[in-house]
Amino acid sequence: MTAERYVREVGKLLKCRTSKKREIKSQLLSEINNAVADGEALEDVLKRMGIPWDYANRYNDHFDKAERKAAKRERSMKTWGIALIIIAIILFVVYWNLPRWSDISESTVFSGEQVKAEAEEIIRLYSDNDFQAVTARMNDDMKQVLNAATLQYTKSQLNEDFGELYAFGNMYASEAKQNGKFYAMVQVSVSYSNTSVTYTVTFDADMKLAGFYVK
Repeated sequence: MTAERYVREVGKLLKCRTSKKREIKSQLLSEINNAVADGEALEDVLKRMGIPWDYANRYNDHFDKAERKAAKRERSMKTWGIALIIIAIILFVVYWNLPRWSDISESTVFSGEQVKAEAEEIIRLYSDNDFQAVTARMNDDMKQVLNAATLQYTKSQLNEDFGELYAFGNMYASEAKQNGKFYAMVQVSVSYSNTSVTYTVTFDADMKLAGFYVK
């Protein structure tokens, strides 16, 4: 064991304030180095001083109540400080990952009319069971989640046959920024001869399909 490591181990076991620890560690390292400089082997010096636990307890047994109390308060403040830093990091990560929405008309990335037209086209393809064409408009991340077969299966699991597409309701488009990336989202209620369905269609900045939700 090196002198520096021995001193570090002792420092970890001292039950006092940080400033006091620095003082004791500096004094201890100086004593070890002086003994070695006088010709004593480092191994013999450390053996004479005892294991770090024993050496630290020589001080711990003589710290008064005020020093112990101050050390406890310092440890508590340090623990709370670390906890607050961790919480701050978590809150920042959560905030960074939360989408921040704005009106599509304020976008410098998307054209509201283009977004709505593309969403309508995808809904028509889906309504006509052209799942391959819908899949072809997806971005790579979306293709990892959905394909033509899964689109067909999920549509078959809905309660009833949609029937013929009758009309589109008002389209609501907005822009989101998430993780430094921009997305456009359209929500619209579509009437069919047998039911009404609400679609949520999301595009990435390249106007590739990045989300498709039906309810």
